Amino acid sequence: MVINVWKDNLVEQVDVILRLRGSFPYVAIDTEFPGFIRSTPRHASEEERYDDMKYNVDHMQLIQLGLTLFDKDGNTPWPGCCWQFNFSDFDPHTDACSEDSIELLLRSGHNLQRNQRDGVDAYRCSYLLCVKLFRHPYKSKYITFHGLYDVAFLIKMITRAPLPNTLNEFLVLTRSVFGDDLYDIKYISRFCEGLHGGKAGLLTLSKLLELEPVGIRHQAAYDSLLIRAIFNKMKQLWFDIEGERFVSVLYGLENNCMKSKKRELSTVAVAVAAGGPPRMQPFQPYRGLLLASPFQSH
Repeated sequence: MVINVWKDNLVEQVDVILRLRGSFPYVAIDTEFPGFIRSTPRHASEEERYDDMKYNVDHMQLIQLGLTLFDKDGNTPWPGCCWQFNFSDFDPHTDACSEDSIELLLRSGHNLQRNQRDGVDAYRCSYLLCVKLFRHPYKSKYITFHGLYDVAFLIKMITRAPLPNTLNEFLVLTRSVFGDDLYDIKYISRFCEGLHGGKAGLLTLSKLLELEPVGIRHQAAYDSLLIRAIFNKMKQLWFDIEGERFVSVLYGLENNCMKSKKRELSTVAVAVAAGGPPRMQPFQPYRGLLLASPFQSH
């Protein structure tokens, strides 16, 4: 059952998620956004890919966020349980978008007029998600599929700022938000025999794993539910998909993700060798600004 989150039930549903997180520490994430206004060439470098992604995310508004909570065995709090945050910020008449993407979303059942009327203001939602999803002491694991844009839109929302200027700064910020607990199953599928070497899309991957998608494609909650099912099936078939080589590696930025991980490990090793504990850099939301209550005007 999809729980749609609007401005009227935002606080209530985020509190429900917080209460469940201790028993269901895995979080499958998917987003829907207005397409791409700058395309990336197929053989672009990772730095070029990041620059294009930053341009797109900085200039566009998030439409939906889907979350599915589950435990280590793939169980959700109740069958089909997932949350769909509907945001009010996007105006298809004035905001940057891809017309083809908007047509696809409309065919998939998105009601953009209702989003504008009843949806959640991302600025206010950022407070609740930051405090209750990313800063709470429960140790969650975050699961994405081809998750670069999902991660980028979440970082933009909870920092209330444009993405960092450089790819390396973005990866450092990603690790400070998600910790060492972020997985991209499109990248992981590259190492799983029979899954087309990581080239399969979400629906194709589900068919290869003999999973039946539930609900409507391109609705963020249903896609997050499918990501949960795929991750769980991959765990059953390939036991080590939560190993160190897969954590904090986003599909499309693999080389720089690996370099960033090595730099952090080297920093930790130097600190330990010097006789002190590693200095952890806590996540600082909003680039030094105080957290604002979701009920304050802005």
